[in-house]
Formats: sequence, structure tokens, C-alpha cells
Amino acid sequence: MYCILIAIIGFFAGYLIGSIPTAYLIVRLRAGLDVRTQGSRNVGALNAYNVTQSKRTGIVVGILDGLKGLVVALAAGQFLGGSFWIQSMALIGAIIGHNYPVWLRFQGGRGLSTAAGGMFAIGVSYTVVWCLTWFISSRFFNDVLHANLIAIILTPIVVLVFPTAWIEALMVREIPATDYRFISFIVSGILLMSHGDAVKILLKSEQ
Repeated sequence: MYCILIAIIGFFAGYLIGSIPTAYLIVRLRAGLDVRTQGSRNVGALNAYNVTQSKRTGIVVGILDGLKGLVVALAAGQFLGGSFWIQSMALIGAIIGHNYPVWLRFQGGRGLSTAAGGMFAIGVSYTVVWCLTWFISSRFFNDVLHANLIAIILTPIVVLVFPTAWIEALMVREIPATDYRFISFIVSGILLMSHGDAVKILLKSEQ
């Protein structure tokens, strides 16, 4: 019961940190625009760049969004007992907070940077596979949304078939590879849900 309570606390603490709308705040500060009404209306790094046409702005937003996940996962490991599942619950909270921030009426980003940053604090296999898959897909399709979706779907599958020794070699802490594979599917599931608008855009473009 105590562990469940700590996991719930971790989730909501992660949500609050993850829900800090970095793209909204930075674009409003630098350009005086509401990122929710511009471009793709997505509150994330890519749309921040598209709206401001500033690579620096996009990079800064991406780094800060990644730091949200990293800080949440590290803090949960340090201050909430260090359990893998408590860390995971806190990270899931951060991703959901980023995607559905209460401060912006639940209109947020897609969670990619936040997920990548958080997974670095647990084990880097997911992030490494995602980045490689995204890079190859983006070169093949020459489209960010296609690459995002392909990387989200394929990454947990690749992690699933990865030799256990490879996953363990890239772990930040000692975690059973089975648990890591399980959380990889959960993270990708959350990311896929946040890409519903991207799926609709791609379907329309192919009609």
C-alpha cells in the first residue's frame, strides 16, 4: 500500500513538472505569439521552431522539454525510494503532463523530448533505438511526422527483440530487461496517442 501511495505521488509530481508549457512560454516571450493558435498548434519544439522560424528557439524548447523528463525520473529515483516502477510512474506522469497540461486546457505537445530525457535516467536503449529509427525513417520519407510515427511504433518492438545483454549494457541502473521492455511499450503507447492529429494529417495527405 505504501509503495502504491508513493507511486501515485510520483505520478502527480511528474505531471506538474511535465505540464510546465515551455514552448508556450518561450514563444510568447520571444515572439509574442500563442503557439496553440499558430502552425500545427502543437505546444512543442518543432512547432515553436516553425512559428518563430528560429532554430535556437526550437532547440531551447526541445532541451527544456527533455530536461523535464530527465529531472522527474532522476528525482523520483533519488527521493521516492529509487524503485524502477516509481521512477516509471513519475516519468509517465511527466509525459502526460507535457501532452495534456492543465494550465493550457490540456492542449500540449507530443511528449517525444520529455520521454527521451526521462528514459536516459533509466536506460538509454529506448532513446538510442528511437533516434536511429527516426533518422533512417526521416531520410527515407523526408517527413518528420512519418518518421515520428514509425519510430514510436518500431522502437519497443526493436527493444523487445534486442539481446538482453545489449539492453543491460545500456542500463543506467540494474533493472530486469523484461521490465524495461514493458515500460518501452507503455511509453510508445502514450506517445502514439498524442500523435492522433498527425495520423489524421498524414491520412489526408495520402488521399
